[in-house]
Amino acid sequence: MRIQSLILSCYVEGLPRVGHVSLINVRVPIRKDDMERALIIAQNTTRYLIDQAAENIKYTFETQREKLVHFLDFLANYDRGRIHFAARGRSLYLGARTLADRLIQLGINAVYPTLEQYVVYDPNAYLSKGDMIICFSTSGKTMKVVKKAKFGREIGCEVVVITGNLDSPLASLATKSPIFLHPKHNSARLLQDYEEEFKPITPLGTTSEFTQLIFSEAISRGLKEIIEESQDTEKAYEVSLETALELLNRAKRNTKVAYSHREEVKEFLANLILKYYSQQTVHFCARGKTFNMAVGPFKMRLDQIPHAFVTSILDFEPLNRPVRKGQLTIAVSGSGGAYTIAKMAKEMGSMVIGITSSKNQLWEISDVKILVPGRKDSENTTDWDIRQWKGWRADFAPDGTEFEVSAAAFLEGIFGGLVAYIGIEEKDMREGHANIE
Repeated sequence: MRIQSLILSCYVEGLPRVGHVSLINVRVPIRKDDMERALIIAQNTTRYLIDQAAENIKYTFETQREKLVHFLDFLANYDRGRIHFAARGRSLYLGARTLADRLIQLGINAVYPTLEQYVVYDPNAYLSKGDMIICFSTSGKTMKVVKKAKFGREIGCEVVVITGNLDSPLASLATKSPIFLHPKHNSARLLQDYEEEFKPITPLGTTSEFTQLIFSEAISRGLKEIIEESQDTEKAYEVSLETALELLNRAKRNTKVAYSHREEVKEFLANLILKYYSQQTVHFCARGKTFNMAVGPFKMRLDQIPHAFVTSILDFEPLNRPVRKGQLTIAVSGSGGAYTIAKMAKEMGSMVIGITSSKNQLWEISDVKILVPGRKDSENTTDWDIRQWKGWRADFAPDGTEFEVSAAAFLEGIFGGLVAYIGIEEKDMREGHANIE
């Protein structure tokens, strides 16, 4: 059978420009049939991930009601010391940082876990007797997480464990009964809905980490009911579960909209494929919760592919690379607030993939436009730095993180489609996973 190539928009030097780099349509060595398969797998991966998280959340809440009610009460009324976190990798992004951010927003004395905490320790983040450590680890075997929990136990800290493995070293260190966050409840039944050729791809701990995100946002909403609305813990439990399921329902609806624009999604996939084989830099532009929940975890996955992508985070010095012609910038912002930096990247010759919720400034300058609904307000298009210095915080779930969770599920799907096209399996990704801790 003859292999058809795709026609793809590419930058070409020497053409007339009207305020930006010109594009032409040229044939590229990307197989059409394989691209169609990659697109289907991307859609299936996003759908499955959302459904799997819903199954995990329902199982966790239905089988551990008393434990979760106690956890909500324990957090809302903890006054013995500060609350610290122990997590690594994507669990740090999706579980620990999500929950820490919300605790601080509620006025709880929590220490925010930084990305650099295991290289340059925060001098204010020392542990004392009476402090609490909340630990996230699917396997329960992550060495630095276990080490911190063990030290905390030795000096008299409360150790809360959220894990997918109750028979683990970390679970044995919990001072309260550990919370079992099921990583793949009923997964065999869910996967029966997909043909073998188009099975979802969720490597390593993807389903567990995404569930941690939903769990942390849901528990935070329940805490808000206790602290700000004076609700009892039973009501807070109910609100937490409702919030989690509503957040996932909205993500499913919003990602259907994103994938309905098939040609744009294929352009996104095709440009990632080209950058993988050419080893040209893929830049990321995102801030705040969008970075923690969607972009940071997606970048980590690209870095874990064998012969990995060359990646960069714009305006973040440790991981910032210079922008050059022919590169790719993925700008993700519900409000379009990433416009300023994305525009600079475009003017320097980078193609811009814009993922946003409306036809805003970011949408207008993007070469490939991906619409992911979820951000309903228009007041947050001002300078991100100034908003943070003023103390602005997003609303609680489901409204406040609808875009971020939807974008996270969408990007996990894109990754599934990408590795399906390249031909990478989970065992290959383990070779690209960090092996020194």
